[in-house]
Amino acid sequence: MGRLLAEHRNLFRLVDWLGRHRELRAEPFAPEIGLMVDALVYLTRFPDVSHHPLEDRIAERLLARNAMPVDQAREIEAQHERLAQDGLTLLTDLEGAVREESMPPELAIAGARLYAERLRHNMVLEELTLFPAAQRHLDEDDWAAIAPTAQASASDPLFREDVENIEKRFVQLHRAIAAQVGCDCA
Repeated sequence: MGRLLAEHRNLFRLVDWLGRHRELRAEPFAPEIGLMVDALVYLTRFPDVSHHPLEDRIAERLLARNAMPVDQAREIEAQHERLAQDGLTLLTDLEGAVREESMPPELAIAGARLYAERLRHNMVLEELTLFPAAQRHLDEDDWAAIAPTAQASASDPLFREDVENIEKRFVQLHRAIAAQVGCDCA
């Protein structure tokens, strides 16, 4: 549970930073482009590959114990699916905006902020429902069953490598972003 809460704190900081970032200059070598791309790759892909699968396993375990309302668990899972789809769309839109091909930069930034708010909403919902239920109802055996490392989805075009390399890439992105926006580094 501590890991999930720490990840939420870092994601909240990144969402806050993104909310303050009001413009994207469509120059490929503008100073903020690299950080923006790294931040959005991290923000959109890290939860899908590493964070949300763990939360989904927690929800399923709680459902098996009748310790969480079905509609709440399904809402969290549906939000995770929507965030995964929206994240890939956002990265495509950002690329189009940076290249000045298919998306005005203002719309790409608005899309990034909308994505960030949806992610914020998802985290708040989890902290109000999923996490308290997990703390009350799951024991050491449950956590041992939930804990295995999440595998990247075969349909995720950005992460078709082994989990160890994915985690190393996330650590690198996290450190680069942290140096600029103040996230805690593990």
